[in-house]
Amino acid sequence: MKLALTFSFLLIVKLGLSQEVKAVTKHTVIYTDTVIKWLTIEQAEAAQKLNPKKILVNVFTGWCRWCRMEDSLSYKNVEIAHYVNQNYYPVKLNAEKREPIKFNGVVYNFLYDENIFVHEFARYLLNGKLSYPGTVILDEKGHLLSSRNGYMDAYYLEAVLNYYGGDYYQQMSYKDFESDFEGKIEADF
Repeated sequence: MKLALTFSFLLIVKLGLSQEVKAVTKHTVIYTDTVIKWLTIEQAEAAQKLNPKKILVNVFTGWCRWCRMEDSLSYKNVEIAHYVNQNYYPVKLNAEKREPIKFNGVVYNFLYDENIFVHEFARYLLNGKLSYPGTVILDEKGHLLSSRNGYMDAYYLEAVLNYYGGDYYQQMSYKDFESDFEGKIEADF
């Protein structure tokens, strides 16, 4: 009996510490990719040349409370992680990163003057609206499709990701899409 209990405990611990965690969603689908595999923008651009996919850029800063909330509540959602890994090259971009970034042949630098501390690439992606977090979607050629500022809960983020990831933006307005969209994530309001 003790041996069986010890074996069961070790099996549970082994499964719990496994690299490939399985998660059950409300639709009882089992995913093995429950964590977003974040890349740098340079890695995403290189991957895009081999296998074209849209790029999702999460623009954040270290001091932004809403950025941390979005990261821990929305991007760690199983459905979001699975969809992002399947349909996008996900990039995390610190808007206050000091190193130059080269994207689509253009070099972007950190801007520092008496009024602003921001990376040019973050400013470009957010259309000059420096409000964080920012959610940016680039098409398969690296052109800007969407730039949204502010916290998005998982329910809202799922709709936005599906709208662009499923190419619905080519057929209808977001408002029309959102009114018909039935996602896998339940609203928490």
